[in-house]
Formats: sequence, C-alpha cells, structure tokens
Amino acid sequence: MTSKLQDESIPKATQPSHVLPDNWPSDVTFITDYTYSDAVTPELRTGLSRPCTASEAWSKIPPEALESPCPRVKILTIGDQQHPAFGQRGLFAAQQLDPDAMIIVYKGLVHTNSMSDTDAHSDYDLALDRELGLSVDGARAGNESRFANDYRGIAERPNAEFRDCFVQTCSKRAEGVKWERRVGIYVLSAGKAGKRKAGIKAGDEVLVNYGKGYWEGRKTVASFRKDEEMLRIATLALDS
Repeated sequence: MTSKLQDESIPKATQPSHVLPDNWPSDVTFITDYTYSDAVTPELRTGLSRPCTASEAWSKIPPEALESPCPRVKILTIGDQQHPAFGQRGLFAAQQLDPDAMIIVYKGLVHTNSMSDTDAHSDYDLALDRELGLSVDGARAGNESRFANDYRGIAERPNAEFRDCFVQTCSKRAEGVKWERRVGIYVLSAGKAGKRKAGIKAGDEVLVNYGKGYWEGRKTVASFRKDEEMLRIATLALDS
C-alpha cells in the first residue's frame, strides 16, 4: 500500500546528470539525497536539524564525503547458492574500510509513520526519528545502501552497523551551516580487544544487523502472503 503522497514525492526517473552505480536495478530510482513525502511538514524537517543530548556524539559528515555514486562500495549479484540472497544483489566494499569509518548514508523517501503514508509491503523501511515519527524507505528510490544484507545465514556476526549522524545540507545560511539528521552505515569499531581492527577488506560483503524484530515481521508477512521463499529466508535468519 503506497500513498498518493509518496507517488508524487518520488522522482519518476533518474535525472540525466546522475551517474548510476554499476549493476543498478532498472525498476528503482537512484537518488543522491533524501526525497520527502508531502506529509513531512516544514516543521518536521526543522526537527531533523534540531540537536538533542544524544546527538552530541553523532558524527558530522561534510559534503565531500557524500560523493555519489559512493566510491567505497559496489553492488554485486550474489552467486553463492548457499547465500540467503542468492541471485539477488548485495553491497560489497570497493576498498579497505577501517573500523568506525562511515561507509554510506542510507537514502530514500522520508515519510511519516502514519498508515496512509507508509508502504506496508516495503522491505527497505528504516526508522529515522522515532520522536518525530519519521522513517526513510529505500524501496522505490534510494542509493547503494539499500543492498546491505543482514548478516544472519551469511556470517557469524555483522561487520557494519547503522548509526545516527548529521550531514551538511546548506552552507549559505545567515546563522551558519545547516546540519540535518541522517542514518549512515558505519564499519564496526575495533572493540576493546581489537578483534575487529581489520575493518572490512576490499571485496568483502558489507553486513549489518536488521534485528530480530525485522525478521519476525517478515515471517508474519510471509505467512499471510503464503510466500514460501520469504518464509524460508526469515526462518533461516531467526534460527541463525
């Protein structure tokens, strides 16, 4: 279920000036920054720029680190038949990625969490700001980040994670630079024992933790749709 508001907010086609990443799907619009549902008011947009106690520790990403397509990653089709996403796309490191490095910002359509403004069938919807009631959905328009797979069934643990951050959205304001909230994918820290000090090596798949709640939700949806393949993948993820 996709609202009319969302249909009007998403670009109908990739702009000619956009260079598409290799292996980009033809049925998804590639975007270089957030798009916004008409239900996201100017007041809500302002809220995304408002600092809070927790945001004091968030990293601030300058424009030069937001090159698009992202040179740090590549999209590859999964050829391993044992991989839960066999035949589908995954996100891989195009270069060495050190611990705590920002890999890429998750981009998509920012929408409110109301039922009329949410795509109930999306597998790419990520919470952006729970207090404001906003999420970002990369199902029909997004960037390379949408292809980051969950680690379950692939590796013992993830090598990357979602973190809140700020990006610079405007540098010509009387009050100074404007920073707006985003969610980025970061390499996991090395850890106190330094067990993850190698980071993510070039060619390795970038794997995150979707959380058990995500897979429980997918299992419920699969049962309702009688989608055996989705049910298999969700069950595999929950059992791993």
